[in-house]
Amino acid sequence: MAQFRRRSSAESPSRLGRAVSVFRKLSPHRRPVAEDKAQEDGDPGDDIKGPLGLNLLWDVAEPQIDFIFVHGLGGGSRKTWSASSDPGLYWPKVWLAEDQAFGCVRIHSFGYAADWVQRKESFLNIRDFARSLINAIYCDPNIGRSKTKVVLVAHSLGGIVAKKAFMSAREDSDFRELADRIHTIYFLATPHRGANLAKTLESILKVSYPKSYVPELRPNSETIASINDSFRHVGKHLNLWSFYEKQKTTIAKKVSVLIVDESSATLGYEKEKPVPLDADHRTICKFQTPDDHNYRTLRNNFVRTIEDITAEVSEASLILSDLRRRQLVQLTGVSEPPVDELLAFEDTRAPGTCDWLSTRKPYITWRTSQLDSKPIFWLTGNAGFGKSYLSSYVIKEIQKSPAKCSFFFFRKGIATKSTISDCLRSLAHQMAANDGRILSKLLEAQPSLDKWDERTIWRKLFVECIFMHMNTSSHIWVLDALDECQRFSVLVNFLVQVPPELKIFLTSRSNQETDRDIEKLDLVSLHYQMQPEDTVSDFAILIRSKMDRVPVSDEEGHKNLEAKILSKASGSFLWVSLVIQRLEQAYSQEEVEEILNEVPTDMNELYRKILEELLRNPRGSKLARSIFSWTLLSLRPLKVEELQVSIKLDVNQTVRHLEKSISAICGQLVCINLKGEVEIIHQTAKTYLSQQRTYPGLALKKQEDHTRIAQICLETLLGSFHYRSQWSPDAAASLNLNQNHVLLSYASEFFSDHLQKSSSEEESTWDLLCKFLLRNPVLAWVEYSARKGGLGIILRTAKNLQVYLKRRVKYLSPLDQDKETLAMCINDLAKLSAKFGTFLMTSPSSIHTLIPAMCPSESKISKAFESSHIGLVLRGHKDESWDDCLLRIDYPTSQTSALAFGDRYSGVGMADGTILLYCHDSTNEHQILNHGERIKLLAFSTADEYLASSGLRTLKVWNPAKRAQLWAFDTQHQALSLMFLSNGLGLTAATQGNYTTTWIFGAETDTRQWDWIGSIQDTAGVNRPRQQPAKALFSSDHSVLAVAYRGLPIYLFNMRTLKFMGCCIRETTQQSSRTTSHYSIDALAFNSSPEINVLISSYGDGELAVYDVESTELRFRSPDIFAHCLAASPDCRTLVTGSSRGTIQVFEFGGTRGDRLSLIYRIKAYEDGIRAIAFSGDSLRFADIRGSQYRVWEPDLLVSNEQDEGSQSDLSQAVTLLTKSTSMLEGPPESEIMALCCHPNGGLVFAGKQDGSVVYFDTESATEGSIIYRHATNTGVTAIAFAKEKSILMTADESGRVLVSHITISGSVCTLSNQIEQLRVQDSVMALLINPVGSSFLVQGKNFVFPFTIEGKMIAPPITLFAQDEMILTNHPLRTEHFLTLDYQQMHSYNWSNANKVQSTPRKPSIPSINITEFNANQNIDIGSHPQTHQAFNQVRQSSKLIAYFSKPNKPSTNFLPTLLFFRASEFTSSSSSLSGTPPTSIDIPDLPRHVHKIRQIIAVSGTTLLFLDTSFWLCSFDTLKSNSLTLGTKRHFFLLPEWQCVDGTFIIEYLEARREFVVVRKGGILVFGRGLEAGEAWVEGGGELMF
Repeated sequence: MAQFRRRSSAESPSRLGRAVSVFRKLSPHRRPVAEDKAQEDGDPGDDIKGPLGLNLLWDVAEPQIDFIFVHGLGGGSRKTWSASSDPGLYWPKVWLAEDQAFGCVRIHSFGYAADWVQRKESFLNIRDFARSLINAIYCDPNIGRSKTKVVLVAHSLGGIVAKKAFMSAREDSDFRELADRIHTIYFLATPHRGANLAKTLESILKVSYPKSYVPELRPNSETIASINDSFRHVGKHLNLWSFYEKQKTTIAKKVSVLIVDESSATLGYEKEKPVPLDADHRTICKFQTPDDHNYRTLRNNFVRTIEDITAEVSEASLILSDLRRRQLVQLTGVSEPPVDELLAFEDTRAPGTCDWLSTRKPYITWRTSQLDSKPIFWLTGNAGFGKSYLSSYVIKEIQKSPAKCSFFFFRKGIATKSTISDCLRSLAHQMAANDGRILSKLLEAQPSLDKWDERTIWRKLFVECIFMHMNTSSHIWVLDALDECQRFSVLVNFLVQVPPELKIFLTSRSNQETDRDIEKLDLVSLHYQMQPEDTVSDFAILIRSKMDRVPVSDEEGHKNLEAKILSKASGSFLWVSLVIQRLEQAYSQEEVEEILNEVPTDMNELYRKILEELLRNPRGSKLARSIFSWTLLSLRPLKVEELQVSIKLDVNQTVRHLEKSISAICGQLVCINLKGEVEIIHQTAKTYLSQQRTYPGLALKKQEDHTRIAQICLETLLGSFHYRSQWSPDAAASLNLNQNHVLLSYASEFFSDHLQKSSSEEESTWDLLCKFLLRNPVLAWVEYSARKGGLGIILRTAKNLQVYLKRRVKYLSPLDQDKETLAMCINDLAKLSAKFGTFLMTSPSSIHTLIPAMCPSESKISKAFESSHIGLVLRGHKDESWDDCLLRIDYPTSQTSALAFGDRYSGVGMADGTILLYCHDSTNEHQILNHGERIKLLAFSTADEYLASSGLRTLKVWNPAKRAQLWAFDTQHQALSLMFLSNGLGLTAATQGNYTTTWIFGAETDTRQWDWIGSIQDTAGVNRPRQQPAKALFSSDHSVLAVAYRGLPIYLFNMRTLKFMGCCIRETTQQSSRTTSHYSIDALAFNSSPEINVLISSYGDGELAVYDVESTELRFRSPDIFAHCLAASPDCRTLVTGSSRGTIQVFEFGGTRGDRLSLIYRIKAYEDGIRAIAFSGDSLRFADIRGSQYRVWEPDLLVSNEQDEGSQSDLSQAVTLLTKSTSMLEGPPESEIMALCCHPNGGLVFAGKQDGSVVYFDTESATEGSIIYRHATNTGVTAIAFAKEKSILMTADESGRVLVSHITISGSVCTLSNQIEQLRVQDSVMALLINPVGSSFLVQGKNFVFPFTIEGKMIAPPITLFAQDEMILTNHPLRTEHFLTLDYQQMHSYNWSNANKVQSTPRKPSIPSINITEFNANQNIDIGSHPQTHQAFNQVRQSSKLIAYFSKPNKPSTNFLPTLLFFRASEFTSSSSSLSGTPPTSIDIPDLPRHVHKIRQIIAVSGTTLLFLDTSFWLCSFDTLKSNSLTLGTKRHFFLLPEWQCVDGTFIIEYLEARREFVVVRKGGILVFGRGLEAGEAWVEGGGELMF
């Protein structure tokens, strides 16, 4: 026996070796004997096979494409692609690299451990190889960080690895972007359906060294089938090339086989390109010369792919560049940098001037300084010293360097050039245009700049975005004429906060105010004061450049003239320029001398003399005055043609060639810049002309002149907008603009600004405004404004009109009807952008055809619309009046406990420990997190990077975007306040243990505690507390901590120095003992504005107290507020309070120091007390929680108006607004509709409600009828169905109870006749389906489908719904005796009579098929044995011509993408004799995969047209018969408001085909949309015209 064993042992290797030698020939390379010997000796021979992993073979300077070569079974990253060991035959590295057609291609090879000859066991499989491939590509620094397209070239097994890698990338959110970059896959002899020789190889390896990946290559293996089944759904948009072998491969003497035949090497896809090659399995990927026919075939196809990609990339780059540019313009409201102002200075600046600045030491220090030097250079000088020319000189010098220069020229009195917001928007636009990283972050953040004031723009846009992402030391700002900026002291405060790597060049005049601000910047700025001698050389250059135009005879005369001008100039560049202009008009040398002798050296005296000369011509002075008033008072510079029209309308004078004569008319005080705009020559001239009263004929009368301009603007608007009052299918529903009116653009944007500054006593102005607002032109103006400048114009106009109306009221009769009507119109304008802003920007013409129907019924827009016959008709459950509450979400089964409002998300903490996160642009739950105990506090970090949640004893930190818990910390005491560190690397909590704890993220052991009690020194007036604090709060700037104890003062601590600051005491006099004035503190809030810096405290007795943080003095107190919670807006303008009685009040900070509170808004609601309240980051919204409800509010008064509001330091001068009080006496919330179905004729709608009632609605009036019947009280009706043939209404509820009833319909009245059956299923009912004849029905639960007769008898055993399935039930489109079940993977046809399956499409082998057995009435059904995962939202809609199947993930965490499939109904056939069949072929829509993610839900199929709702809430239609392009063939018709969504984020919507109307559920009622499909516009970004 031993001898036998020894012999077996000796012979086994040789037999294995012989077998291996045969199969080795299947490998794409034949190793030389030396290589075999080397491997036997243990040397892997990697230098011959090639290395594992991703290997860069060839690089190019500007790659657009990455080719990656993937070898097959037994191959290597080099050897597979080489005919021999000759390096010159490694064709991907050598031949392709030298090919000029591959000049934009990077080339890589990928190696993985698939060497089946290797003598060791391997547990790696195809999935492992695929993961290795996709991870290697993702992590490669060249590919992963670029945007190149990827082309995979794969041989044999490598093709299967490539398919699996692509699918894995599609399913993983981290790799999805990479998957989208995979453009083409080349398959070289890939066994898509397996290879027969794999069976033999598997048998051989089983007795030696098994390899897990070899059995996977067997024909129809589970792995192969699964990959093919999934790849067919996701790989349709890929470009696929399948090359197959035509020669047999010799594997032994006289034994040759075709390793992978054509049927296995091709996929059979419609877009696949199969190509035969005259090669065997080994030589299909290796060639002897570049002239090899097979190589040329493969190479030429590669070149075709390269050409296709480069064409796509070129087109996409242009589109993307233009798209990003348009997005940036829309986001910032700035179309271009102020280059025209720059060019104006550069064109008039004489060469050689301003060079002196580069020789001044402070400037040299600033220009060449490092990061540790002062980043700001502030140049000051007297008026007219040429500071703006110096700014242009600095800009041009910086532009010559690698640095990126952003600049802005302030101009006083010009609306778009005088505010901080204008400057910041322009700087943001320029920095983003110069820096791709900043641009990406801005477009990603999508800030609401239209509504933000300068403080919010600075904080949100610059501090929290741009400064965090700009490249170090690459940006420089140049800001000219800082003193001409409104509230420039606020801008100076901003500049203190700039990062040190950002350099800034500033100019301003020298005066007391600027000197004070220079001191603020002393630590970060270098200052230089211009001296008269600085500009002497510049003046000399300027004078010499103009001397040839002055009548002076000789060189000596030139020198004398130059010396005389320089002696009188006193450093004023403006004076020199004006004098030279006057000298150029002289005709003799004597006149030159006379002018020089008479011209004053003082600028005001010079201006006075010019006006004196103008008055000598009375007719000319009238024209000059008109030009002065329009130029001085216009909110932006007027074009020459605009001024010509304005003058004609103002003084009835027509001036031809105004551009040539204006300087002479106005005595050189007015000029025309390079943009063709009219402007005053200098700010000093502006100031003089605005203030002078010496010459009344030319004096500016601001209120009177503003009144006249406002009237002209209103007349222009009334004459420019015409509206079609009659509707016809072919007529444009939108406005008919008379765009030839030159002044229309200016009048549309700024009429309200002039009106606000005009006389409110003037009757003619009031009459014009009434005509404009009370007639249709106002809607035409809204559309024009939306197209022209966005929502900011509409918002600003509404606020300006409100100010004007408040002044006008005192001149009106109490019985004046126009007063109230006008107030309603203005309120409508203010609400439009908040309610419909997104839709209005998408489709401006919707203001005529859609928006009026959706406005509250009592609004002026809605009432005016009722009389027209244009556009959408909306009936039913509409609001009566405008509501400032944007969103209400009820939680019937849980109570709210905490709230946080971030930049992108809001978080609601629940008593059961869950956290609900919402995106600000949607009411959908972005995610649900579980803290594990009752939530006490929530807090977001900067830009919502982190979310902190705190309970009684645990604190957790989350990543909201990725829905992941990052850190968890145990706490000994409950946290009272949370504060993220300014660098975002840690979190600090103030606890009930009288200490703060700081955790450093990623360093769990690094925990720091500070006992604040220890910093308090016992004194006569202050004692250390001996109890737990009741409240604590960190200031928003993280500098102060306020701690409140019951019966004690409020203690303040400096968090930077960790020292006690003092106590805030409410008593006004010293008292030896505590008094009743020490009540418990209910809430605290900080206003951390540097100009205000106060602490607000709400006491238990109802009083609100305001304390100065620095001095701890009591500044203000207001009784009877009873604020249970407080929140100060981030822009430091307002305070919102919520009481335990449910009342919300908004106060404005006012007074000289901003420490007074004025009530400006109140919401009365006799409801549950407000538990928490919080402002959004942009200060435009606030949210509150109470009981089981979460609400978001957006009062229009929170939108600031820079044109008429002062800075915080000037709040005492602001106009006090009347308190707006809104009463809300809400009763119990109405029971919401949960299920809906319609009568086929569309006259009635049946609905099941949350309280268990079943009701009907008359669609003609959209009113609710009586209750038909009820389920158990408060048991929600989850499904409803109606069978017209037998007038049967069927409903099911949450408990599994199903009611089958016969109803009687008489006209528009429905009553219950009798109940046919009542039954209960052991499952929650999801859907009901009745067969077409009304004899049977299906009850779909979460796990089973139950078939019944209409009498309630079960037809067959329940049909099991397997795990991961999302089954949809529908009647067969052609055969009334059959019904279908569909999901993403399969489709089955069943017989209604016995529920037997009559046809089935192929499905994954891993999921067993359903076996129908004989039904046993006593059979027990275990419904708990099948796990359930409802990850998808699936829908099927059908007509007699088309079936549409739609599937999308319910939550962002699911790993698959939306799918939409169209099937022709004619392809659905069934045979009772067959249980297997070929699935119907879906209709090919080439661009569908790229755009299906824009579809939110499908609504109905009408004929061949799909009706769906997109992700922007627009109802759209796509006719599959008329177009095979989703983007070109889709039209959008009307929109739905997000507030109409259900709790799960979907809309309950039905299409009434008989009436061509839509029914949408809104809470407990319905809305009926008529004429909705009669209008349509292209489904493209950027909007279009709604055509009727």
